[in-house]
Amino acid sequence: MPIQDPTLYSKRFIGPGRVATLEDYHVNEETAGADIKFGQAVVIKKGLVIPATKAPIYGVALNRDWTSSIDFVQTEMDKDHYSESQALDVLRDGTVSVTVSEDVNRGENATVDANGNFKPASTSEKVVGVFLSAANKDEVARLQTRIQFDHGNADDTTNNPAPVDVQKDNNDASKQPGDASDVGSTKKN
Repeated sequence: MPIQDPTLYSKRFIGPGRVATLEDYHVNEETAGADIKFGQAVVIKKGLVIPATKAPIYGVALNRDWTSSIDFVQTEMDKDHYSESQALDVLRDGTVSVTVSEDVNRGENATVDANGNFKPASTSEKVVGVFLSAANKDEVARLQTRIQFDHGNADDTTNNPAPVDVQKDNNDASKQPGDASDVGSTKKN
């Protein structure tokens, strides 16, 4: 006879930061610039990933297959995370289990809170994905996300130079014959 309560042998959800479906997914390997929890939204700042505080995001930190807990103590395993300068996998495209900071419903659009966790997106917030399962506050839900393209990361405060708008003037008197800018042009003498 089957056990009627499956939670006797396992939790009803997988841990945060685990790939949650069999669909294709894309992962990049990055280096942590701060402590990062499994399943937390991240952005790139000065070439390192850090927890996101708003959207858009670079991706979601995946859980690792090993623990740094001594003797597999559950409380230590629950607090496990990536430390600054550790390599980590960041899911850019796919479905992942994430911790939610508010109650969420299946099919709701998702965004990021100030702690890098996920919540339902209001109409004025940038959407980073959609919840594929419902969950209560502080539980884990499945989030489907796609690679996002935007003008930089939300938290990127580096002084990346803005693209320079160069206008070419074909009648520029300062150009000399044989300049590199003349390569490939046709001249009539």
